Amino acid sequence: MHTSLNNLSPHTGHDAGGVAHGDDVKERVREAIDIVDLVGSYISLRRSGKNFVGLCPWHDDSRPSLQINPERQTFRCWVCNVGGDAFSFLMRMDRLDFREALEQLADRAGIDLPRVQGPGSDVKRALYEVCNWASDRFVDCFHNSSLAREAREYLRERGLTDDTLQDSSVGFAPNEWDWLLRQAQASGISTNHLEQAGLVVARQDRSGHYDRFRGRIMFPISDPQGRCVAFGGRVLPNAPPDSAKYINSPETPVFSKQSMLYGLDAAREAISHSRRALVVEGYTDCLAARQAGIHDVVAVLGTALGQRHARLLRRYADRIVVVLDGDDAGRRRADEVLEVLLAEPVDIRIARLPAGIDPCDQCLTAGPEAFEAVIDEAVDPLDYRMRETFERLPHDASDELALSAVEGVLKILSAVSPRSPLPPSQRQLRQDRILGKLSRRFGLSRDALQTRLEELSRSRRTNDVPPSPSTEGLRFDEAELVPWDREVLSAILAAPEEVSDLLDRISEDEISAEPAKAILRAAKSLIAAEKLPSLAALLLELPAAELHGLLVQLDESIREQTHLDQIGRLHHLSEALERRQADRTAWQTVRKLKTSPLQPDDEAAMIEQLVSARRAAQGMTDPKEG
Repeated sequence: MHTSLNNLSPHTGHDAGGVAHGDDVKERVREAIDIVDLVGSYISLRRSGKNFVGLCPWHDDSRPSLQINPERQTFRCWVCNVGGDAFSFLMRMDRLDFREALEQLADRAGIDLPRVQGPGSDVKRALYEVCNWASDRFVDCFHNSSLAREAREYLRERGLTDDTLQDSSVGFAPNEWDWLLRQAQASGISTNHLEQAGLVVARQDRSGHYDRFRGRIMFPISDPQGRCVAFGGRVLPNAPPDSAKYINSPETPVFSKQSMLYGLDAAREAISHSRRALVVEGYTDCLAARQAGIHDVVAVLGTALGQRHARLLRRYADRIVVVLDGDDAGRRRADEVLEVLLAEPVDIRIARLPAGIDPCDQCLTAGPEAFEAVIDEAVDPLDYRMRETFERLPHDASDELALSAVEGVLKILSAVSPRSPLPPSQRQLRQDRILGKLSRRFGLSRDALQTRLEELSRSRRTNDVPPSPSTEGLRFDEAELVPWDREVLSAILAAPEEVSDLLDRISEDEISAEPAKAILRAAKSLIAAEKLPSLAALLLELPAAELHGLLVQLDESIREQTHLDQIGRLHHLSEALERRQADRTAWQTVRKLKTSPLQPDDEAAMIEQLVSARRAAQGMTDPKEG
């Protein structure tokens, strides 16, 4: 039924090279975390009866299919068929291993974890530590070194306060080829780790390395968990004209600029509360907005806002407002993002600042009220594109230029997601309004415009790969289990206090599916340790997140079955086990009768044994003499 499941054995005491997570520590962390609060910090939830529901973050969900059960402290998506506990959710959401999830949840709960000395083979852990160390060096240089005097003066002239710069860990990399390399040598940091973190670059002749960031204001980039993973470096105003204004760390095992946003770690809670995300272009723009009291703001990392960014923000926000500078560059960036963002099922708005003004100036000079006024006037992307098209097109434009402009608007219109949060009737009205404006402005028939729009939409549907549920790992479905496997697992979950004696009589060979065997092994392991094989305990015992969804699915099925109580279920399973064992005995007897020469008396005894086994398999007792 499934591929090899070599990694489904129960957890051992701890992972090498990290936290010693004994069962008592795991249980303490599990009990301290409310899964509703945890999931609610990532996606919007609403109450539905005794449970909570929200849009699943692992597939293109347009109707809430993620269900959170606060009583059982579990989650499950009915489409993806993934589920589990708080550990499973965080592992899947942030692509963590169990140890990393345990550390983060323990930190969230304020629980100190004991540590053990490991072999130091965890590359990601080393990169986190190196980036954090480098951030401290840059910050110290910025605040205390004369080499950073110009950088301090520039940012203060922009209006950023010392508190803002300190809180945001803004730093400075001096204009020297080996400043960080010397710092690393003095601190015992390996050059190999610096290179892996993107902080130094190997010389072409392989004669050594040099610092990647030189003469730049340093902005640490953190992942959503607040761990420094990369840097953005901005040149000073007097830099040579051919210097790139910004450079970022390269892609590393812990950093991808296509799926990260500056400031999201600090803004996540504010975005979840306001249900909007303001996206600006520069690091200083983000800091200025935060200093002005606007906290639901993030910045892109030197690239256009893309699909993965939009999907990341959808976890926290219902509306994304892209704030553009009021210059030609801002128009070009709008063109880059509109088609991508309209394909996502989220409310997108475009806000344009006055010409020559950036968000930093607007927040710190005009004030937060003026900035919020610009946000309040943010328009629908299609209306923005229409306005820009009309403004840019000369009145005496050639037919070719006019048709190209019309084609651009229709192409954007065809990109609108059918899963848009707008009701279908409102989407249709918007489409009709835009086609009407195009018809009147360019003298084209509505029918011709509608036909071309339908052609573009069909072409997009043909070229797009249809979204599918998340494919991270295997999926184990209750329906794929044979009835016997399902009944054994259901009995464990339904009656963990009473199932011990029964499991002693069930060997692993009697279970068909590998996932069921793994759960049986985990249950027996817990019982051997004098612990109940409850749902919570099994979720902690089994390392494979793929099994967690199966356990939650079985548990929910049990709750829906009201015709069997715990004792009744165990009695039913015990009878079924006796019948299976009697069937096996009968089969072995028939085989022996067919293949082995027997004396008449032995044959008669064996036939009597066969009849007895057959009666037992049918739940009948042997007749009494007399």
